[in-house]
Amino acid sequence: MEFQHHIQLHRERVVKLGLALAKTQYPNLNQSFLQDFLYLHDYSKTITSHSNLPKFQYTHCKLPVERLFDFYGKAPKNEAPNLVDVITDINAIDKKVCIDYFEMLPQLSKRNQEDFYAIEKVADLVDRSLDPIAAEEFGHRMLLASEYIQDPFMVTLSLWLESRYHQITKDLSYSSVS
Repeated sequence: MEFQHHIQLHRERVVKLGLALAKTQYPNLNQSFLQDFLYLHDYSKTITSHSNLPKFQYTHCKLPVERLFDFYGKAPKNEAPNLVDVITDINAIDKKVCIDYFEMLPQLSKRNQEDFYAIEKVADLVDRSLDPIAAEEFGHRMLLASEYIQDPFMVTLSLWLESRYHQITKDLSYSSVS
């Protein structure tokens, strides 16, 4: 399915973007732990079997990625109530995956965990704002992450990644590998 390929490329770009950001902006973070954490990004969208869902208290008859694909290319305002349900379920799965990951690493401080989340968020938003397929996926033009984010420090991180996006993500665009 092309949509799953698009999701996989997005996840790979988030990892590359996050690691590039961390290398210069968070040099004291454990890069190996961060990389493992970043590979968990959008985990819910990679689940391809219903047998993997009960541990997340997920009960819908369709897989999360199938439900999300139902909204591909549709303007959010027309689909808002149902889309919110899908996003809520996806976010609950992804949150549990991250909590479980951090429970396996008690040596990571709360501050390190917060840094991991900040790096992932910025990398995700920058990729979504600069990936040309994202506008098609979300059914509208995307704002740059640096214009969307409110926190000044996160804006600075976004600007840093935006200025290096094409260099960091080369060979990971949908068109370059399709």
